[in-house]
Amino acid sequence: MKKKYIVFIIFIIIAMILSYKVIFGNIIRNKTYDYLETKGYMEEDITNIEIEHSFLNKLLSYNEWRIFVEFKSEPNVIFAFTYRDKEIIKQGVSSTPMLDKEEIRDYDNKFNNGELKR
Repeated sequence: MKKKYIVFIIFIIIAMILSYKVIFGNIIRNKTYDYLETKGYMEEDITNIEIEHSFLNKLLSYNEWRIFVEFKSEPNVIFAFTYRDKEIIKQGVSSTPMLDKEEIRDYDNKFNNGELKR
């Protein structure tokens, strides 16, 4: 009987963790689209938004939610954001192969000026 109780408790905890990630992940995805709209980008300008969550980061006081956005106009460049204090914050730009300093500044300026539209 005790074993069944422990298994049930573990199942409940796992279900709560998964539902937390799914529910808040969708909320953050919507907030990301809203943030990008304020910068002049529409949903059709975006290829992919990937949202990652880490409980370990939260415990270590790092960014709990990381957001990666890929635009259709720049398919090999990833724009990184985080969700902190109920707002989306731009973190940086990355690509494979790695970008140099000038390319990063150029993409950063393009993003800020709304030039990544398709």
